[in-house]
Amino acid sequence: MLLYLYNNMNNLVLITSVINTPNTPLSYSKTRSVFTREERFQQTMKTIQSVKKKIPNHTIMIVECTDFTEEEKDYFENECDYVLNLWERKELHSNIFGLSKSLGEGTMTIEALKYINKQMFQVNNLFKICGRYWLNDDFDYNIYNNDKLVFKKIDGNINNVFTSFYKITHDKVNVLLEFLINSQQYMKQLIGYEHLFGYYLKYINYNNVLFIDKIGYQGCITVCGTNFIG
Repeated sequence: MLLYLYNNMNNLVLITSVINTPNTPLSYSKTRSVFTREERFQQTMKTIQSVKKKIPNHTIMIVECTDFTEEEKDYFENECDYVLNLWERKELHSNIFGLSKSLGEGTMTIEALKYINKQMFQVNNLFKICGRYWLNDDFDYNIYNNDKLVFKKIDGNINNVFTSFYKITHDKVNVLLEFLINSQQYMKQLIGYEHLFGYYLKYINYNNVLFIDKIGYQGCITVCGTNFIG
């Protein structure tokens, strides 16, 4: 068991990202992304730099599904500690690029968590952040500098939790992986990922979960371009 040293915690930050999105719809939007590939790349650069600025003792891992250009490949390999690109895993494309946003996000997270287990990362916390969003000046790391799972409820609803940014403890990585693998049937039925994570927190009986009101997080919603601050 890892010893939690609250003044010197090791933080693995997982970034889920697709720089080059296909021109295919989601279940709730005909437009998958209003942003160009270059715009998405620039936004994800901002994600990475904000993580480096705001989260101490970080190890950064990005999981992608893009046929990288040399510029993209060089940037991610230089700026991230680990790059897991699923582009060559063609059997995963229908999940990642299909109608179900939850299946796409869930598939990428499952593969990332499998990789984390294989590498046996010695960390205290796993932060997850969506690419293209960034931590702003309202982000307070002290809220996360503990042995809690940290989530934000959407509109105060315990069954609907924010999945674009959250923190779990290292001992819950396998639990989340098992839960996501067993929930793929619901993802295929187009369940909202936020509702799915509501079930996850219920599955672990809300054990050691801390709910917060404000993250200090912002970016542009991909299907419409609207600025989001949370």
